[in-house]
Order: sequence, then structure tokens, then C-alpha cells
Amino acid sequence: MEDGQKFHGLFIGVDNYESPAFEQLRYAKKDAIALHALFLDTFSENATLMLDSAVTKDKLTTKLGHIQAASTTRDIVVITYSGHGTSDGFLATRDARPDRLAETALRLEDLFDLVRRISAQVVILVLDCCFSGRAGAKVLRGPEHEDAARGTGSPLESVAGDGILVIAAADADQEARENSEFRHGLLTHYLLEGLRGHPAVRDGDRVSLLKLADHVAGKLRLHPPKPGKTQQTPVVTGRLTHVSLPILNPGTNFAAISGEAAPLRATRAFSSLTALGVPEQVITAWQKRHPRLNDLQLRAINEGGVLRGENVLVSAPTSAGKTLIGELAALRCVADGGRAVFLLSTRALVNEQYDRFRETYAAAGVQVIRVTGELRDQTRRFVRGDFDIAILTYEKYIGLTSGLPALLSKANVLVIDEIQTLTLPDRGPGLELLLTWIRIRRLTGSVPQIIGLSAVLGEPDELAQWLGAELVPTTHREIPLLEGVITEDGVYRHLGENGQAQSHQLVPAGEEETLPSRVVRELVDAGEQVIVFMATRPEAIDFARKLAGELGRPPASAVAAALSGRGHGRLTEELLRCLKGGVAFHISDLGEDARMAVERTFRVPESEVRVIVATTTLSQGLNLAADAVVIDRLLHPGEPERPYSVSAYRNMAGRAGRTGLTPRGRSFVIARGSVDADRKWNDYVTAAPEPVRSTLPAHDLRSLILYTFAGPATELRAMSAAHVGHFLRWTFAAHLKRVGLSTRSFSQGQISNSLTDLSTEGLIKQADDGYVLTPLGKVALRSGLGVDSVIVIAEALRSVAPTELTRMTLVAAAQLTEELSDVRFSLPRGHWRKEWQELQRKLRHQNIAEPMLDRLLGDYEPLSPGVARARRSLACVRWSRGVSLPMIERELVEHQYLEVTSAGPVEQAARRTSDIIEAVIDIAMIVHRGADLGNLPEILPAQLELGVAAGLVPVLRQLATRLDREACLDLARDGFDTAGAILGADASDLLAYVGDPALVNALINAAEKAEARDEADEPFHFPPPVD
Repeated sequence: MEDGQKFHGLFIGVDNYESPAFEQLRYAKKDAIALHALFLDTFSENATLMLDSAVTKDKLTTKLGHIQAASTTRDIVVITYSGHGTSDGFLATRDARPDRLAETALRLEDLFDLVRRISAQVVILVLDCCFSGRAGAKVLRGPEHEDAARGTGSPLESVAGDGILVIAAADADQEARENSEFRHGLLTHYLLEGLRGHPAVRDGDRVSLLKLADHVAGKLRLHPPKPGKTQQTPVVTGRLTHVSLPILNPGTNFAAISGEAAPLRATRAFSSLTALGVPEQVITAWQKRHPRLNDLQLRAINEGGVLRGENVLVSAPTSAGKTLIGELAALRCVADGGRAVFLLSTRALVNEQYDRFRETYAAAGVQVIRVTGELRDQTRRFVRGDFDIAILTYEKYIGLTSGLPALLSKANVLVIDEIQTLTLPDRGPGLELLLTWIRIRRLTGSVPQIIGLSAVLGEPDELAQWLGAELVPTTHREIPLLEGVITEDGVYRHLGENGQAQSHQLVPAGEEETLPSRVVRELVDAGEQVIVFMATRPEAIDFARKLAGELGRPPASAVAAALSGRGHGRLTEELLRCLKGGVAFHISDLGEDARMAVERTFRVPESEVRVIVATTTLSQGLNLAADAVVIDRLLHPGEPERPYSVSAYRNMAGRAGRTGLTPRGRSFVIARGSVDADRKWNDYVTAAPEPVRSTLPAHDLRSLILYTFAGPATELRAMSAAHVGHFLRWTFAAHLKRVGLSTRSFSQGQISNSLTDLSTEGLIKQADDGYVLTPLGKVALRSGLGVDSVIVIAEALRSVAPTELTRMTLVAAAQLTEELSDVRFSLPRGHWRKEWQELQRKLRHQNIAEPMLDRLLGDYEPLSPGVARARRSLACVRWSRGVSLPMIERELVEHQYLEVTSAGPVEQAARRTSDIIEAVIDIAMIVHRGADLGNLPEILPAQLELGVAAGLVPVLRQLATRLDREACLDLARDGFDTAGAILGADASDLLAYVGDPALVNALINAAEKAEARDEADEPFHFPPPVD
């Protein structure tokens, strides 16, 4: 620099805003940090960096005033801003409020006035934000701003003058974009390139500012826009005469932020991941499963930044390789000493993923745990942070983090499988609120990298924007899928691999009712494995039985042998009959052992099981692939029937096509007549998936409000209606409302009324400055039970005496909840009067409290829902006491006129009851303080889950390997029902029950641990949420 000339720099970057109306940016702070470092390396003084919380209107104007006061006509001044601009001409400061921009944000005209007052040889003003009213990464969007759009033209002209250069990222009707590959805004990236001496801007050993402006503008105009986006055209204005800067050579400051190094790129070879920080042992494990990285995975790495800590939303078909993207982020994180959490939709998928991860990553020393709420899960280790990878169900993670928000900080990577669950009315709200907690927590604490894995989404950009994630979409499948409809004439109309409609005769013409079986026979005879989706459980069983009798296939002997034995219920016996014909069914009523056996056998190449018949509702939890899929009906059962969504259909059809085993998959939708065929063709086969939308506005507002007392809100002493409203404005639902894609929202009046209702029902109570949770409210929040369910349990338990809180009374209280309502226990009408009397007698024999008996049975009438609740209650108690399943089922159907295939899913009902029985016990202790429940709080949840004698629970708690229930019942029957009894037996005696020497040793070791441990201290209790 010339003698006496000084440099003054102000570099501003805001990623995170206090108002949810300003979506999170990913690279605004990085823009400011990189420019600050580069100038500081050259000028060594007077370079100020302002980031996030430091960027308020007052602080910003004050700093600009300091520059004005300090600079002289010989100085160089550089001011850069990267962040949100608004459509009506404001730069959004950290605390900007969309409804009060004039008070809280910096008006562009005011900024330009301040710049004009600065005395300097040259003032360079760089604005990496957009001012259009269009949707963009760096513009405040919303219908309320559409009429207020103002361009950059007039304000920029007002600031132009001798010695002032202004570079704005986009024209008046355009957006300024961030780029995940560059990890900067586009303008900033090309500005950094030019300042470091790009040949196009060099003037000897200096950078010509005129050439720099032309270079940046030209590069931006040539940069290809993303699909569906317009070209970004910068605006450059100012009058400069032969003004230049020295070339800015990166030094120690720039090197410290890795600003100079271009991101390393992966190739298809897994070995290329070594340079990106993935351990060799992990790469070796992946190479055994996959020949190479596919296009989707490469894009997630190179464009999405999944290995650089960036949030990524992957939208892709089934079998596209999404899961590996989550593993890439997780294992890279673990290599750096971090932790990763995987969230899956079902316990079965958690257990399956747990087994696969342990097998895959054991050699690399990766510690994998699972948390599902079952007896043998590893909740203790999860809470302590003693893991590398943890796998949980959505609900379990939400329940834990609602009471212990610090758990969010224990995860460096959060992989959410099937993130499209966000759109489901029953499970979507909880997942959306979890993500809302994370968004708010980003303002004050560390949050995990989010990897969202989804089936193909409609309009996924808004979800990606809300998540602050790079969208990596594809509709390509590694194994091509031919989708189509077939009618009774046997003609299969489908989309070819080129996307064009084609038709051919698949099977001979025949009767409409025989079409499904004709299609399956044709496919099986051609050597294909088939999954058939039916609308209801009875239809699935009936069709499996029909196919087993018609196809003439040899028996599936291996799986039948694995299931043979004593104690099976009626459904497993029916399954065994179907397996004799090489056919299986897979429905939620089946016990866990039977479902796992069927799945394992079906995955084996050349499996004896050629057909699985499943229900459409189970498709999301069915992690199986086949050569072909047949879908019989696309209607949710019920009154009235509801059509399935396109996404749900694609989830079923996408099961067709087995990677490495078949050149392509085929799906067949059964159509009943030409009109039905055209409808299904248009509504499903050729239809686009539904847009991603929030289900939050349709949810019970009271339950949503309880969620707002969790997570980041626990830092507040109390919650007011204003706090709740603020929280809800961070949700995806509110985002959709702001951008004009939804009209639904919650008013402050609705929020206030719901708070009053919650207070009246005793779930919250008033404090000096708002509301706090009561003990009852904390149970509701911790358990995830609906507000109505918590209220009905509390009311029912208040009506009984403390001495009447028996096993039967507590289990019956659980059956009053909406969560456990199950029509499968509503058996056909039989001798209902006789059964009513018998149910009363049996319930009283189990010591149910009389007031609870009245609530359970309800009105005395045929087909009363109370009868189903009573059957379910008795079945659960009998299961928990170790009664055999055949005996329980005989008791349930003894008053029926007709033979029934299933008496109701006893095991599933007991397991679901075990999920909420701790909440029931907690509520009992709240409404009857000081009640003595003995060992029920410790034993009953486990007995409901496992169906074994109380004395075996401590042993099974220590047993890492699963011991089937029948073996436990046999041990208990012959007196080996405690740890001491097992330790007193000979190993040879135990072998007769267990059947495996290794399992005998494990059982003895577990008994020794149980014997040595003080059982009273063993159960783990979660700390309550912090008020």
C-alpha cells in the first residue's frame, strides 16, 4: 500500500436468524470468514468480522460509523455482507423481525447513505444477497411481501459515484444462490477467485477493480443454474479510474480456515474415500457389499457435502442406495471421534439394522447400540454417550430428547430414514417437532448434521429449504422397474424402460376374481419370487392359503422346521399350512419369531418360499425385495375406504427388483375393468408423488403445545402463549404458510384456549410468568401418549382405591387409551350375554378394581367396544403370567359361533401395552401418592414384553442373546424359574430346554449376573424433563 494509506474492512455474515421467517443459510458465515481471512493476510490490520449474533442493526450502524470516522481520502474500505435480503429493500440483521423491518433491519438506502459519507480513495461494497420477491436462498419469502418487491436498480444508482464500487449478487427479479460444492455463495466464490489473482483480473502484480468486477459478473452469468432456476445476473455499478488492489495471497489466516483448498472429490472407487477421512477398514467392509459408488452416492458426496458436515436431503426410489449415504456420513463422523444416530420407523427395522451394522463394522471397532424400549436395549449407554452409532425408533428418540434435550448434543450426525414419515398424520407431527427443536437449538447450541433419506418426494425443495439441507434428488433406479396395470383379459399395460406405455398379453383371459392368482402363477412358473400386497389381514391369509393349494410348489421345509414346535398360536399354525405349498404370509399379527423366519428364508437366493402375501399397511416395515410385486387393492380398509397415496403405492411397487439377482423388476396393479385400469394408470402408475406437506395443523393442538415444553424450551422457567406461538412459527407447517403453500395455522386465540384446557385437566399449571408442566404433563410428554389418553387414564385411576392398583387394574387402564384401540379383538358376534358374564367373572378373579371394570366394559350391548377391551386386557395379563398362547386363544374364542383364524394378536397387544404401562404406573403414583405397587413397576413392563414368569426377568435382562418364549415357559414349568434355580441345574438339563450349548453357557452367565446384582437397583429410570 502507498505511504499513509490504510485499510478498513468490515465482513458480515449471518446464517442463523432469531425469526423463523428467515430460513437458515449454510455459507453466509463462511463467506465472511474467508474474505476476512484473505484481506487480513494482506493488510494485517483493521479487518473486522461480524457473525450471527453480533450483527444487529445498532451494532452494524455503529461499526459503519467508526469506519467513517477513521478513514481518510487515501484509504481503502471494503464492506461485504452475506445473508438474507428482503423483497422490500432491507438487509436482514440477526434480530430482524419481518413485521417490523423498519425498526429491526437495515434499510438499503440507509446503508448507502452511510457508505456515501465514508471518505476513502475507494469503497468496495459487496452484497451477496438478493432483493427480489421470488423464492431464493437469500431472500425473505412470503405472500405478505409479494406486492412490495423492489429492485436494486434505484438504490444502487444512488450510491454510485467516484471511488465507489458496488457488486450486488442478483438483479431485481432474481435470487442469489449458495453452492454446496464451493461452500460459498456464488458471488463470494468468484470474488475470492479474482482477489487471489485470477489471470483475467491481473494488472501486473495487482488486481484491477474494474477487471475484478467484470470477472465476477461474467462468471456469475455463465454459471449454470439448477434445474428449474433462473440464471443469476449480478448488478455492478460505480465509477473508478485505474484503481487496483494488491493480489491477495492466502497466508496463515486463510490457511487456518482451509479456505484455499478446494473440496476433494470422490470417484466411483471406494478407495477415493480414504482421502476424505473414511477409515480403510470401513471402506473394505463397503467393498464387500457394493462394487462401487453409484451416481446418487457420488452426488451426495461431491455436491451435497455429506462428508463435509452439510445437511443433505436425499429423495430417491427404493433400492437406489440411500442407506449407504447415511452410513457415509456416520462413519466419517465416527472416524473423527463423533457419534451418529440413525432413526428408523419400526422396531423390526431397528433390530435388523443393528444386526447388519454390528456384522459390517465389528472389524473396524465401531460400537453399535440400539434403543427400542425393549428389555435388552441399551438405553443406559445411549444416555451416557457410550456408543459410536446408535439406532432408535423415531418415537424412542423423541421421548428421550424431550426430557433430556442435552442428548441432541451427543449426536454429531442424525440420519433419518424414511423422512417422508413427516407427511403421515399419526407419526409426522412428532418427527416435525423434533426437527423444529433442532432448528431452534441451532441458535444457541451445537446441533447434529441431518441426513434425511426419503422415497421420491413431490416438491421436495421446500422441505430441503426448511431443513437447511442440500437436496440430492433422483428418480433413477439401479434395477429398472416396469410399472403397470393388468386386467381380467390378461393384458399387462406398463411403462417401458424408455418411459413409454407398452402392452402385451401376460396371462390368458379369465374371470375377474381369478386374475390375482393367474398373475402370480405365471410369475412363479417363470421362476420369479413374488410379493403380493392385499388390503386386509384376512384377505392376505385367505389368498396365501389359496395360492398354497393351487401353485403346486414344494414345501418350504427349512422355515417350517424352524417354526415347528409347541405353543404356536392359530396364526402360526395357519402359516405352517401355507408353507407346505411354498407360500407365506407376512402380517402384523404374526409373532416376531415367525416374521423373522419368513424374512430370512425369503432373502435366500433360490428360496423355497416363492411367494409372500402381505398387507398394504405393512409395506413400509417390510424390508424385502422380490422379482415382481402384485398389488390387489389400493384402498385403506375402513368406513369409508380411503385411496392410498402415490408415495405409498411407490413404496409397494418399489419392492420389485433385486440388486444383483435380476435384470429388472415388475409391478402389477390388479384392475377390475377398463375404467378401473385407466384410473389406476393415471392415479398411480403415471402420477407424480404428492407434494411434501405438514400434517401438524390437523393434529391435536394440546399435544403440540406439550411438545413445546420440551427441547430448547426447557431453558425457560415457564412457557407463555407467546412462547408457544414463537415455537410453532419455526415448524415446517409455518414455513409452508409463509411461502403460500398452506393456508392453515394456529392463532394466538387457539393457543390460549388450549393452554387453558391443559391447565384445567391438570397437565400444566400457571406460574408467575406463564405455565409449567405438572407431573402429569411430564408423563404425557415423556411417554408420547395423546392428551386424551393421559386424561382418561388419570380419571380411571382416580376412581379406584390405592390398594386396588393391581396388575389387572393397571393393564385395564392402559386399554382405555386410543393408542391401544384394536378392532382385531372385536370378534364376530357370538354368545355375547354369556361372554359378558364370563368376562366379568374372569376380570374379578384377576383382582380388577370394580370402578375400572365398569369403565373397561362400558355399555351392556352386543359388539360393545368394551368387550374387545376386556378380551385384550385378559389376554395381556395371561400372557404376562406365562400362560401359553394356544390356551389364551382358546379362552378368547370359546363363546364364538364360528371357527376363527385369529383370536387377536395377543403377543402384539401385550408388547404395545408394555410400551405404555410405565406411563400408566407413573400416573397411578401421581394420583395416589404413596401407593405401594410392590415390584410391579420393575417387573410388569418386562413381563408384558416377554410373557414369562417374574423370576426369569432378571436373568433375561442380562442375556444378550434372545431366548424364545416357549423355552422360557418350559423352564418355568419344571421349576427353573429364577436365577438360583438355573444355577442349581446341570448344563445337560438346561440343554434339553435351550437346544444350543452356547446359549446354555450364556444363560448360566446371565443367571450369575442376575444373582450377583441387587435387582432393586437394576432398572434404569430416565431423569424427568427440566422445567
